[in-house]
Amino acid sequence: MVEQTISEYDFLNMIKDSDIVKSVTREEPILFSDKVTKKNHFGFNQERTLIITNKAVYNLKKKELKRRILLNVIRGVTISTLNDEFIIHCNDIEYDYQFFSKRKKIIIEIIAKYYYIETQQELKLFLLALKSLDTFVTTKKEKKKNMNFSRMPRNGLTSISAYIYGTTSQKLVQQKEATVKKIGKIFSNTNVDNTNFTKLKTIGRGKCGKIILVTYNKTGDSYAIKSIRKDQIVSEDILDNIKLEREILSEGQCEFLLSLSFFYQSPERIYFVTPFIPGGDLYTLLKKKGHLEEDLVRFYTGQIAIAIGHLHEFGIAYRDLKPENILIDEDGYLKLCDFGSSIHMQGTRKEFSFAGSIEYASPEMISGAGHNIMTDWWSFGILLFELLYGSLPFYSLNKKRLFELIMMSEIKFPKFYVNENEECINFKVSDEAKDLILKLLEKEPGERIGKKGLNDIKTHPFFGSLKFDDLKNKKLQSPYKPNVSDEEKFNNFDQEFLDMDVNESKVDEWVNDYKDWFNDFDKNNGEEQEDEDY
Repeated sequence: MVEQTISEYDFLNMIKDSDIVKSVTREEPILFSDKVTKKNHFGFNQERTLIITNKAVYNLKKKELKRRILLNVIRGVTISTLNDEFIIHCNDIEYDYQFFSKRKKIIIEIIAKYYYIETQQELKLFLLALKSLDTFVTTKKEKKKNMNFSRMPRNGLTSISAYIYGTTSQKLVQQKEATVKKIGKIFSNTNVDNTNFTKLKTIGRGKCGKIILVTYNKTGDSYAIKSIRKDQIVSEDILDNIKLEREILSEGQCEFLLSLSFFYQSPERIYFVTPFIPGGDLYTLLKKKGHLEEDLVRFYTGQIAIAIGHLHEFGIAYRDLKPENILIDEDGYLKLCDFGSSIHMQGTRKEFSFAGSIEYASPEMISGAGHNIMTDWWSFGILLFELLYGSLPFYSLNKKRLFELIMMSEIKFPKFYVNENEECINFKVSDEAKDLILKLLEKEPGERIGKKGLNDIKTHPFFGSLKFDDLKNKKLQSPYKPNVSDEEKFNNFDQEFLDMDVNESKVDEWVNDYKDWFNDFDKNNGEEQEDEDY
């Protein structure tokens, strides 16, 4: 027998059990052993012995081996932050295992370490603030039907070091605390619901619900309500994204990010209430004008760069930059909105899920190679090109062809456009603007401008004439101001949305089974009020 080193985590002293060492672990070094609770597909709890070696995870019923899971077939691990539950997700024909253990952090740390040694890849780890992870367990029956099927989450991905050592950034939390003192506003505990508002018009639509212009009955002020269907949150597994969206909206430290005025929920929906931005969105303006003059584009993209840089400062990738998500206020300044695709990017880890619109997606997102915050600067380059030229640099109705263009094609700058009088007019786009576009649309993210942060963008010659401090403090005159009079303000919004019914559609009743998912949202709900103490 090979002499084994005694592990401090061999809590059951299995190394001294010759039957286990010879017949079960086959003399692989035992790194961990302990009693755990396994939940079977009928929902019954069973006591099991869990052993981990440098090659596999072993599930034993007393001394009988029930299953051996090789480390290199593990797809990922999902962990509840509310209890001792975790799931080991498996590839190929292997189905998932659902366990409970007080020592789950030790278990995950050992699996992650030796998974990396086996595969040279970081183990995918998902943290979910749920009391039950049943929804995310792939069963044996499901694997038999489709070996590639998996219920592993698409959101909540975090780094191993952040989970094990608690290295997640506290900067956003600190900033939010500072916000209370700076702007003198807090969330009260006053209850707010749909009865506090009068619906006027539909002014937009997101993938999970409508955007409705309303009047707050108490004051007569105008607001915009974004409603998000809970059944879609559950079915698309975007709860973490919605929580992060609320965090960003509540933070209130960047003038060019939309802010949250109220928050509430019903059994069927979540509601974000924000200030009404009367100038419409950049997409509608671009559709009316065809393309924008360079001075206006510089003014706009300077604000967008500040907003994106602010999110990046907190380790947040926006991932859905496009004209439809950029609002124009009454002074001609911008507000970035819709943070439903945003995600925390801890340290150097990459995200592998797809988000946003294909036309603005970076090569690394499309290829599935993994992306980080640099994906936003690619989208920024697409937007810059679109505003200046009135068209996208890569476009095809065929999705496969569009992917190929984004991945392989070089940038071609249009030389002229045809105006409404069918005259050919040359584009007046500076060499500095073209150079910035080329640097932003670098296929390799490590070579893309922005890798050194916001200052990398601000110091490019295209922004040489823009005074960023004055821009940030809104001391500059906007080259364009929308008409926001009562008679004209609806002209700033797409007629397609204005024609939509303001009433809500029916939500599937099964969402009631997931009401525990949304308990955390009840904290700090209510309206924004002045607090004399700050």
